[in-house]
Amino acid sequence: MNKFLFVLTLMLAGIVHCQAQTKHSAVMDGGGSGPYKAVMTDDEGLPGFTIYRPADIQSASKVEGALPIVLFGNGGCYRSSQPYAKFLTEIASHGYVLMAVGQWSEEHDPDEAKIWEIDDEQSSLKTNDAKSLIDKALNWLEKENQRAGSEFFQTVNADNVAAMGYSCGGIQALVMGTLGNKRIKTVVGMNTGAFQPGSPLDGMISKADLQKLTTPIIYMLGGKEDDAAPNGRDDFKQINHVPVVLATYPSVGHISTYHEHQGGAFGKMATAWLDYQLKGDKKYDNLFRYSDKGNDFEGWEITQKGFNQMKTIRLYDQPIDNKEVVHTNDIGEVVMYEKVTDPTLTISLPETSKATGTAVIICPGGALVSLSWQTEFQDIARWLNARGIAAIGLKYRLRNGFPDMSKVDTSKGMPRRITVTEFADIKNANANPSVLKDGDPEIDNALNDALEAMKIVKEHAREWRIDPDKIGFMGYSAGGGVVVNATVKATPELMPAFLCSLYGPALDDVIVPANAPKLFIGVHADHPSVAAGCLALFMEWKKAGVDAELHIYGEKTGGLFGGSGPSADQNTPNGSWQEAFYSWMIANGFTKLTK
Repeated sequence: MNKFLFVLTLMLAGIVHCQAQTKHSAVMDGGGSGPYKAVMTDDEGLPGFTIYRPADIQSASKVEGALPIVLFGNGGCYRSSQPYAKFLTEIASHGYVLMAVGQWSEEHDPDEAKIWEIDDEQSSLKTNDAKSLIDKALNWLEKENQRAGSEFFQTVNADNVAAMGYSCGGIQALVMGTLGNKRIKTVVGMNTGAFQPGSPLDGMISKADLQKLTTPIIYMLGGKEDDAAPNGRDDFKQINHVPVVLATYPSVGHISTYHEHQGGAFGKMATAWLDYQLKGDKKYDNLFRYSDKGNDFEGWEITQKGFNQMKTIRLYDQPIDNKEVVHTNDIGEVVMYEKVTDPTLTISLPETSKATGTAVIICPGGALVSLSWQTEFQDIARWLNARGIAAIGLKYRLRNGFPDMSKVDTSKGMPRRITVTEFADIKNANANPSVLKDGDPEIDNALNDALEAMKIVKEHAREWRIDPDKIGFMGYSAGGGVVVNATVKATPELMPAFLCSLYGPALDDVIVPANAPKLFIGVHADHPSVAAGCLALFMEWKKAGVDAELHIYGEKTGGLFGGSGPSADQNTPNGSWQEAFYSWMIANGFTKLTK
């Protein structure tokens, strides 16, 4: 054999060798529920890793385009992904290529519980494996994508990558997300979270390192029974510079549902997030951007921040002795305000493509001594934004505690809980007839704040993509009284386009102006004094010849709508008022259906 033929023979042998790289291949869990039956494989050219991908990857890429890539770190930072084979197979079947730490092993059956019992010998080098997923697995796949003859040739997009992991592997995913690699577009942390200093794994990533994240991130937790929940929830609290979602599936604990058929609830949630982030599937916009679960993700608790264009501005540019009290929950969300002296507006705008031009200025309730900010602004703001409606939260001035009863003018009768038979005794829609002898400046302050809010929103209407003729008021409880009072006393320039009062009767006598807007009222009958005031308010509007709609619900919830946002049960009167209100707005031309 001459030298030329010898070299040619070696080259051909090399080509044949390169094209026959897959050592093992198996279909797990029926190949997943997606359109592309998936397989679990390994490759001679990539020792130490397992690959989950569509079996016919060429056909899948012709339909989907170049497939996104997911880099996966295992629980315990072990070098075996087979405990998660059903979960990873499910994702791959929807058009993804997943690269997992750990060599193929035939010792474990993914349908058997014993897969969770992995020897310590399979424990990885933790942080090093996080880097190797990029330096070895991703770089290898990128080269294979460019190599003619490879089964991966022109099938994947190495610039469209998710870092994903479970438990200790979730920390590996966080590490990958903080390395500054621009190919990584999102991070998925499952049953994980950065440890506090002094913990066994705090050397992998610190709480301070979370500020290095540059992409949207989702934390998927298994409820209070999940050992990682405190760390994951604290991470959510710490991250304020990129969009972040906290998705909790209660009562499944740390093991969660990865071993279930198709990965169970976690398989479905993870696939939805990847479709949203790596494929731009707007179908999941309401779920992740606005925490609106619909019927497909029942059982999940979704909290998010960083998606909406939310900012806060002061109503008045003047020195104020601000001694307000702010109550927050364990993930940093504001639950309640007290002792407010410096009023502000929080502007939450819908995505530009959804915006209808409609805006609602929202006044939460709390007897003029507090503001129920989470349930009566943040929750309903997300719900409104999902429907293309801007939500403007008014933190109006409050009393510094309840009034001194010695200063109450009792000649007008004390506020009290009345019976249904006494509804007709409410005059001028005022269910709170007792006022301070020297007047009630806090009521005046609150309604003036509402009118100032209307003025500011109108002034910024063009900037915030709002139609100045479609700005309305919404108020809960005492906040309902505030917006009713503000509407009654508004000048023509500041008159709202529509008015919504939720268990909020007037705080003073009502004389309905000739140019009053249409009114929507929702209340529960088991809060008699408030229901009576709302009924009287409805009658005053009707007597003035102005259209009004009244919904009196009978379900016993202490007279409140209890979580009036998307967390309320839509199958009960307690949760259905939003849809009634939305239908009313559409019917009256205040807004329109969005895509």
